[in-house]
Amino acid sequence: MHRPIRIRRRDRLFPQKFVPDETTDYLSVSYHNTYKIVTNLYSDKSYLLYQCGTEPPTDEVSSGKYHVVLPVPHVGGLAITETPQIPPLEILARRSEILAYIGDPKLVSSPCLQYLMNDDDDGTGSGTIETIFYPDDPYNQTLIDTGVHEFLMRNPNAIVLAGVFGNVDGKHHISDPQTQERTAVATFDWLGMYAALFNLEGMANDIIAETKSRYECAARNAASLTSDVAEDEKPRILWAEYFDGIGWSIADCPTWDAAYYCEYAHQCGASIVSRPEGMGFNESYGGEEVYWYLTDDEFLQLGKDVETWIYPSPTFSDVYDQKSEILDQFVSVEKGQVYDTQGEGPFGWHEQRLAEYDVVALDLCSIVGTVNPTNVHNRRWFRNYFTEPIGSPGTCDVDSIDMPYVPAKGMCTPIAMTTTTTTGGGVGSGGTSAEAEGVAQGTSAAGNLAMMSVQAVAVAWITSALLA
Repeated sequence: MHRPIRIRRRDRLFPQKFVPDETTDYLSVSYHNTYKIVTNLYSDKSYLLYQCGTEPPTDEVSSGKYHVVLPVPHVGGLAITETPQIPPLEILARRSEILAYIGDPKLVSSPCLQYLMNDDDDGTGSGTIETIFYPDDPYNQTLIDTGVHEFLMRNPNAIVLAGVFGNVDGKHHISDPQTQERTAVATFDWLGMYAALFNLEGMANDIIAETKSRYECAARNAASLTSDVAEDEKPRILWAEYFDGIGWSIADCPTWDAAYYCEYAHQCGASIVSRPEGMGFNESYGGEEVYWYLTDDEFLQLGKDVETWIYPSPTFSDVYDQKSEILDQFVSVEKGQVYDTQGEGPFGWHEQRLAEYDVVALDLCSIVGTVNPTNVHNRRWFRNYFTEPIGSPGTCDVDSIDMPYVPAKGMCTPIAMTTTTTTGGGVGSGGTSAEAEGVAQGTSAAGNLAMMSVQAVAVAWITSALLA
């Protein structure tokens, strides 16, 4: 006689579990019978999330190990403090949970967040998201702390998402140090922490895996194209910007994962021009971190012969007006190969870009010529300063504002596939399928179909989570 199968409670409550990527240094999630523990290893803070309808574990709560004890799925609302926190919530269709934005609203790129923050009478906004910002005294921490305290008094079940340098010790605060992770994959992995708040780990797992797969496809293609190229003959990239009154800030890549730009260059089979040891001067600004800069003469010496220049800021026009006599000596300027990061507007680079790291990689690979030659990739983030207009983040479809935000996708076909297929209409043969074109999908018909498909999956996950 067969004994009945016993379904363990832990599997029923949390059937989908999030496991961080091997490169993710600062995020840990563990699952238990009726609760899960999220740990921010960067700030050494742990948060106990227990299933709504159950009792939090008395021994664990009384241990004092947890900075926040919270029932999930969380329904008390959120206040966000940094723009990188916006894409994860939008991807998981949790815009409605955002009750406040603490900071300068002009820095927000998301059209739908702008709509929700805007309370104009002309119908251009709903005013449902409170803005805690004091434009006449924007850096007055006392004012900000008072505003946050008053917000929590009105919303006692809300959680404040603190940035890496925010008030990580504050009551009702959960800290997100995603921007301090070593790799682009690890940065995006923090989608799993947001998903844990809403029991949406299954949805997050699918999105994380698909994005990583596209990213790795671009890297494999670049590696294939540069496998026989000597190190000193690989494409070189000047990654630098100017800070008015200080000097030129130059990339520093002692290892491939020293910074996000080092990683992107490495993935594309290119090299970043780094500041040589002994060149330049540094400032610490009263903190522990040291920032290095070059003078105009040092910068000219270092970068004038590099053919590709990435300027990661919206300020190149102003700098060029000031220093055209110097900059006109640069090969990159002479050849019109200067790219800034305004392909999706002036503020998207520090927001939506983090959710589209696969597209950013393809952008850079296309600039240096290491994408699959049978694919066509339309750059999204890096825009040519001399030939292309500043982009726009688009508009918000108010009727679909509760639907998941679906980031653009870097469509990548492996070179191994395109070199083994025969002629015809299939992938790798010059056909026009979305899989073969390698286009970062935006508003095309294929992109809209892909968006509808992902939205359907997202709705299914959300529905299953709510019914759990």
